[in-house]
Amino acid sequence: WLCFEAALARAQGELGIIPPQAAAEIGRVARPEAIDLETVRARYQKSRNSVMPVVNGLRDACANGAGEYVHFGVTTQDVLDTGFVLELKEGAALLLGELRLLEEGLAALARKHRSTPMIGRTHGQQALPITFGLKAGLWLAELGRHGERLQRSAASLQGQLSGAVGTMAALGPRAEEVASRTMEILGLEFEPLPWHTVRDRITVVATDLAGLGGLFEKMANEILQLGKSEIGELREPAPAKAMSSSTMPHKRNPVLCQRVVVLARHSRALAGLVQEAAVHEHERDGRALWSEWLAMPQIVLYTGAALQYLAGIVHGLEVDQRAMLANLQRYGGFVASEYLLFRLADGLGKMRAQEKLHGLLQKAASENLEVVDLLRADPETGPLLSEDDLAHCRQPWRYTGRSEAMVDRLLAGYEARKGLGGRG
Repeated sequence: WLCFEAALARAQGELGIIPPQAAAEIGRVARPEAIDLETVRARYQKSRNSVMPVVNGLRDACANGAGEYVHFGVTTQDVLDTGFVLELKEGAALLLGELRLLEEGLAALARKHRSTPMIGRTHGQQALPITFGLKAGLWLAELGRHGERLQRSAASLQGQLSGAVGTMAALGPRAEEVASRTMEILGLEFEPLPWHTVRDRITVVATDLAGLGGLFEKMANEILQLGKSEIGELREPAPAKAMSSSTMPHKRNPVLCQRVVVLARHSRALAGLVQEAAVHEHERDGRALWSEWLAMPQIVLYTGAALQYLAGIVHGLEVDQRAMLANLQRYGGFVASEYLLFRLADGLGKMRAQEKLHGLLQKAASENLEVVDLLRADPETGPLLSEDDLAHCRQPWRYTGRSEAMVDRLLAGYEARKGLGGRG
């Protein structure tokens, strides 16, 4: 707010709207340490305006009558919105910087585990083999897109200087010049039209942050799920000798992943409130504005906290390749069913092959028999399957499709973003 008041005074001084010496004095004292903050605090107990205690504190700090020219021709919301935009841009810049650290961690995981086989799961059940590098690479690509969206939406934010009802009436005939120069001093783009009740740029930032939080939650939840005792494929890092439970010494709880999930959920809920707050009445609606002003700082803080936790998790993630392989082999030939289906389809037709395989797999499950033995002995399937085909039942890691090529493509995209000087 003080930066805004100083920039406004400087612009008006340069244009001869207020005395240049008054502008210089306002700029000199527009610092928290130059203002009597105790008096400002006391005034807040009585004020029904969000900005006036600070404005009056700035006026009191000015010498030689310069205080008369503080806040000259503008309204409370001009100060609030422009200060708000300055904060949002700074917050977005911090987040985008931290995103690079998370991207580096995901790229390292994708590269290292390009060929590390694991079971893919659909609907909570074992499905077909994938590689862990593909999972990490897909997170990396999605993170890149979220970062680009946030970068664009933060860049679209502009300052506000349009007066009581958006007409710039009190700023006089040189209103556009004053507003444009004020924003130039602050490093912001000038919006020549009022946006007191036009909040689409803010809601897009909130939506982008909520989407980013959704990815954080998905990643944290996946790590949490794959770290369950019965699965044991991934584990978030923990300090040496750290204890998760006060009564069960063997426990190692995924506390950081849980925090990321909760922070993301709160951000998403608050983003919904910001969307609702975009519905204003007339030329100013304090109910909508205050809802937005309360929610947005929390969304940025929660997103930043979740991001910092997640970056630490990814960089220290423990990947148990033996557990991944053991889980992949746990159901033997069952996870080779798709491969077998299309090998048999040439001879039996796809529908008959699917029907036949379904029956044999059910028999293997119910009678605890080996899938390979049933396939080899069956008069329809036996002649159509080679020993190499049947080996897929015992070596399911051979059926990861184009996983490795996809990892290479995802990493190439990441490297290209970095090479072009983008956020990556």
